[in-house]
Amino acid sequence: MPLFMGNDSLAWLRLAAAFPLFLAAPVQGQLVATFSRDALTDSRLDRFPALSIPVGEPATPFLTPGPFQSVWQGKLVIPRRQRLVFSFEGEGTASLKIAGKEVLARSGALGGEGSKSTRLNPGEHEIEVTYTSQPDGSATFRLFWEEESFPRQSIPPSAFKAEGTEATTLGALQRRGRELFATQNCTKCHYPGTSLGSSPMPETTEIGPLLFGTGDSSSEDWLRRWIAEPHTLKPSTQMPALVDAKTPEGRQQSSDLASYLITLKSGIPAGAEPDAKLAQEGGAHFHELGCVACHNPPDKGLADPARVPLNNVASKYLPGALVAFLKQPEAMHPFTKMPNFRLSDAEADSIAAFLTQASSGKETKLAHEFPAGDAARGAKVAEALQCGVCHPGMPVSPATAPAPMDVIFKKDWSSAGCAAPAEKRGKAPHLNLDDNDRAALTAFAKTGGSALSRDTGAEYVTRQIEALNCTSCHAMDGREALLASVHPESAPLVAHLPKLNERVDQSRPHLTFTGEMLYTTAIESMIAGTTEPRPRPWLGMRMPSYRAHATALANGFSRLHGLAPNKPEPVKVDSALAEIGKNLVEASGFGCTTCHGIGDMKPTAAFEVAGVNFNLTPGRIREEFFHRWMDNPKSVTPSSKMPRYSQDNKSQRTDVLEGDAKKQYDAIWHYLHQ
Repeated sequence: MPLFMGNDSLAWLRLAAAFPLFLAAPVQGQLVATFSRDALTDSRLDRFPALSIPVGEPATPFLTPGPFQSVWQGKLVIPRRQRLVFSFEGEGTASLKIAGKEVLARSGALGGEGSKSTRLNPGEHEIEVTYTSQPDGSATFRLFWEEESFPRQSIPPSAFKAEGTEATTLGALQRRGRELFATQNCTKCHYPGTSLGSSPMPETTEIGPLLFGTGDSSSEDWLRRWIAEPHTLKPSTQMPALVDAKTPEGRQQSSDLASYLITLKSGIPAGAEPDAKLAQEGGAHFHELGCVACHNPPDKGLADPARVPLNNVASKYLPGALVAFLKQPEAMHPFTKMPNFRLSDAEADSIAAFLTQASSGKETKLAHEFPAGDAARGAKVAEALQCGVCHPGMPVSPATAPAPMDVIFKKDWSSAGCAAPAEKRGKAPHLNLDDNDRAALTAFAKTGGSALSRDTGAEYVTRQIEALNCTSCHAMDGREALLASVHPESAPLVAHLPKLNERVDQSRPHLTFTGEMLYTTAIESMIAGTTEPRPRPWLGMRMPSYRAHATALANGFSRLHGLAPNKPEPVKVDSALAEIGKNLVEASGFGCTTCHGIGDMKPTAAFEVAGVNFNLTPGRIREEFFHRWMDNPKSVTPSSKMPRYSQDNKSQRTDVLEGDAKKQYDAIWHYLHQ
């Protein structure tokens, strides 16, 4: 039975119909995935069929850990007539049906011999993949295909197509509601009656900004405006409106709380105010780093509500404080979405100068005046508003604590409380929710909340790709990065630097295959900002760090692709093959060294495009992906400038290893690990 609303199985359908965002719709590059355990089912849309679930972790957050079955259904999209061989990897029991006919079935160790060659005509073919976990609930599964024209590889998301169902609509509602419940810090106010367990949904363990240094960084004027109307100043904020700024009482509370907050000082001397003469240089850095992917330009206010506005920067930060924030955004908020770009002193100074100058006088004005504040009253306001439940170190009042979590999950959230419409909310905090959000929270409420105590690596990374705006800078599954369309907004900031247009290609890596392309350790070091040297030092942009999320994100990327977290393993190098590989990468072979350096040896002619230094390959690239890339780079990254050196496994170099491309690429692999 579906996991949802008790006996009223149609309630969620009426709910979904009211909010079209969640209605079923054709989705390219996904399959309908249905998971079953103990007579309960849970459905979602998956990009491809893959699982990596350790013992003790559930198949999905809405099911308990233990043995389960998963079924992926949809269509396999074939662009031309092909003779395909399908195969599995993993452990458990699996079967593949195409057009209702079983093509492959295996049990136990799923690797080994693949299916018979299956001829498929161009078009869409019904596909069903069924997988049953091991008895202890652990699961490992991946689906591959191959034919004469390409080597064995995982089937890419672009080959799948599904139409959302009632069950996946329900699953999307529940998941969105669960995420909102965690990210709106609901568990901080509504304490769980018992612990959420040893491995709860990671977002429930995150904390809000530390406020003990607020007086060193923020102006009192900005604070009172922020407290009064946070959603006006930043439409995407998760900060609730705790006072009613339309009333004199609410405005007084805003002023009093602001006066109290500016008394909270760390005692660390403030840095110098950046030199205004650096503003032009800072504007160039602002463009180069692609800041408009996440932010509206500072002089554009709320032009795009989905991006964070910067027009209040000058009115918010005290002299020198902005430089400190830019250099270490996570210092006072470990889980901030603002990443660390590891800016130099000069870069931070110039960007601060630019942001301050460009936003000066452009702050968001509120319609009301504020009275003078009183810090002593403000301390009492902070306690009454329970500021300490989200901000460690701030006061809380146990006497006025809201109802615990097990109590609120027995109530109807649509009729009263934080998630209810404004006319039914009462004195509850005004969360930054729209009607779709309220529908999702109401759907999640009917599940009982137990899913907060569980999570999976794959679902975590899927949420965080959106939450951390990864696709603002990186293309994924055939969709262009947001930056491609918004970068022109900041282009005038580099108009005085015409040579920027003469650099090598500035394309950024795609995310589609990240989990199977890179070792988990390589992904983690990139996200943590500890990778040295940078793989792509020629990029004006740079990968920022999200240190608090690095380990969980890296593990999630791997598990999303059906792989357990991994690290490089020693390669037993065949010296004879390595010598052949050396000749193939040089100018007399494929000419790889034209664009790729090897250690201290620079590329010979990287005029339009540069490649990652080959010395970095052993610590980064998995062998399976290496062969996929070498066979057809554009099938991975359509905009790639990397040439294709073979077709149908027939190499351009017919005089080496019988012209067998696979053997030649093996030789290069051995050379790269020599």
